[in-house]
Amino acid sequence: MAEEIKNAEVIVPWSMVASTLLNGALGWAIVIAVLFVTPDISTALSSSTGVLGFPFMDIFYNATGTLAGSSVMIAIVIAIAVASSFALLATSSRLIWAFARDQGLPGSRFISRVQTNTAVPIIAVIASSIVPCLIGLINLGSSTAFNDVLSLGVSSLYASYVITEVLLLWRRCTGAIRLPKDVANDSNEPNQLIWGPFHLPGIFGILVNAFAVVFGIIIFFFSFWPTVTPVTAAKMNFSVLMTGSVLLFAIFYYIIWARKTYKGPIIEITLVPTTGSIEVGSASEIQRFCSNVA
Repeated sequence: MAEEIKNAEVIVPWSMVASTLLNGALGWAIVIAVLFVTPDISTALSSSTGVLGFPFMDIFYNATGTLAGSSVMIAIVIAIAVASSFALLATSSRLIWAFARDQGLPGSRFISRVQTNTAVPIIAVIASSIVPCLIGLINLGSSTAFNDVLSLGVSSLYASYVITEVLLLWRRCTGAIRLPKDVANDSNEPNQLIWGPFHLPGIFGILVNAFAVVFGIIIFFFSFWPTVTPVTAAKMNFSVLMTGSVLLFAIFYYIIWARKTYKGPIIEITLVPTTGSIEVGSASEIQRFCSNVA
C-alpha cells in the first residue's frame, strides 16, 4: 500500500512507529483495566461464553452487572473488529495484487486486473474475501485442522521477517547500502541500494538489526512446538507440516513456472519528456522509451 502514498519513505515508517506506540499504550491500559475487574480468570474461562472462546463477554457482564451495559461493551468490540477487518482486507488485497502484478502468483494476469473506473484491484479483493471464508469452513469439520491452518500464519509471518532482516543485516555489515549523497553523481552502477531518510546508521542500526534477527529466529523455532503436554493428535502443532508444504509448493511452482515469468518487483516510475509525461512499469519499458526518444 506504500505505492499509493506520497512521500512513502517518510510517511510509512512514522505511521508504523506511531501506530505501535499508540496501540501499545492503549492495549496496555485495556489489559490493566480488564485484569482489575476480573476477580477470577478461571471462572471467566469456564463460563458459558468462555468455553466458546469469548471470556471477555462474561468479564464485561460481571463488571457492569447488567445485560444492557455488557451488550454495549461487546458491541464496541464487534465494531472495532469489523473496522479492523476492512483494514486487513485492504492490506491483503493490495499485497496479492502487487505480487500478481510482478507475475509471482498463479493466475497473475487475471488477479492483477484493475477496474478502470474505480482503480480498485477487484479480483484481488474478491480473492482476499473468499479464501478466509473457505478457511473458516474448515472449523465446521475439524477444529484441529482449522488451528493447524491458522498456525501457519505465525511461522510464515516470522519467516518473512527473518529473511528480510538477515538480508538487511548482511547488507549493513558489508556496506552495500550507500547514502544518497554518495550516489548523486554516480549513474554507472544499476540496482544500487540507497538509504532512505528514515534509518538508524552505524553500530546502533546493526545492533537493533541483529536483535531483531535473533528474536525472530527464536519465535520462528518455538512456533513449531506443541503448546501443551502430553501431546496427542488433537493437540499436536502441525504448523511445521503446513509451513513445509507451502514452502515445497512455492519451490516447485518457481522451478516449473514462475522462474520463466517472475523477474523481480516491477518498478513504476514517471518519465517527463519535453512533450509531457509517460508512466512506465518495468526496466524493459524504460529502455524502449529511452531508445525511442534517442
